[in-house]
Amino acid sequence: MKYERANDLPPRLLTENTPGFAWSAERTGGTAREGFGGFAVLEPEKKPVAADTLFDLASLTKPLVTALLALSALDSGEIDLNEPVAEAPPPSFTMLDLLRHQAGFPPWLPLYGKVDKPGEVFEWLLEECPREGPGRKVAYSCLGYILLGLLLEKRLKVNLDTLFRDRVLNRLGIPASEALFNPEGGYRTRCAATELKASHEAEMARQYGTTPPPFRNSIAWGEVHDGNARFMNGVAGNAGLFATLNGVKKLCGAFHGGSGFLSAQALNLAWASPHPPGGVRRTAGWKASDSHGWWASSVLPPGSVGHEGFTGTGAWMARDGEETYILLTNRIHPVHPGVDFGSVRAAFVRAARRLK
Repeated sequence: MKYERANDLPPRLLTENTPGFAWSAERTGGTAREGFGGFAVLEPEKKPVAADTLFDLASLTKPLVTALLALSALDSGEIDLNEPVAEAPPPSFTMLDLLRHQAGFPPWLPLYGKVDKPGEVFEWLLEECPREGPGRKVAYSCLGYILLGLLLEKRLKVNLDTLFRDRVLNRLGIPASEALFNPEGGYRTRCAATELKASHEAEMARQYGTTPPPFRNSIAWGEVHDGNARFMNGVAGNAGLFATLNGVKKLCGAFHGGSGFLSAQALNLAWASPHPPGGVRRTAGWKASDSHGWWASSVLPPGSVGHEGFTGTGAWMARDGEETYILLTNRIHPVHPGVDFGSVRAAFVRAARRLK
């Protein structure tokens, strides 16, 4: 597919709502477009966004790492996603429940205020984390995906970042320079900075009598913004992945049938949901575009899926690669603006769909 560097998205749409950005729009039968602009860092110095800027993907880690690994392990016969998690006390749930956000776990809690060290997270989530009965409703949960990442490590006996490198990056031919956890050393200067002091999460954690773990370099530049992922040494099932625009495009491509990365069975789990229309619908890794109350419902074609990240990232796709839209930003840098980003994401997809 031919790519064309373009600046024909409405410039004010992104420049007025985020310091820096990179975007891509692909449609079957048309020329793919992409572009970038603004600043990857405003403080403590100014650095413009470049083609190889690494963005903190935040919750895009869920589909692009954790779900991909779970679905590929299903294909290899190493994991039965429908088998109840043996370590969990009643009421039982499956890994597929976790993938679909229907295992009953709450959306968020500061794990760093519940346990003393990362090695205790697995047991706390299973034994002490409050949860409802599985399958009753879809409730988006970062905690459920953290547990899913830990279950993958235990079942496959390899750390999540190593699994991702060996089973996803190497198979898709993606170099570590385009997608990685913990971008230390020379990679740090290529990163887009996020909320420097993590004040937004600090306010949330204060309600539980705790504070997020500090950044190694005192600010959120080259280190995951999410406090729970940071507590878990930068590698978690809910957040932690940094990637370039090109890296995200390739990872999204793994969910297309023509890639050969996933079987038809696994792809069906990623794209389809058994829940009837009218509520929130989650597939194995993604949110269905017809989910009630989601801005994408009126913007994307029927049958699409998508996912967003707290830092200002997002990816939205129609099945079989007919349409793919990616937006990477650092919209919470240097401080969280305190406004919802949904309207900007919707305007981006509308503008991207109009490109010829």
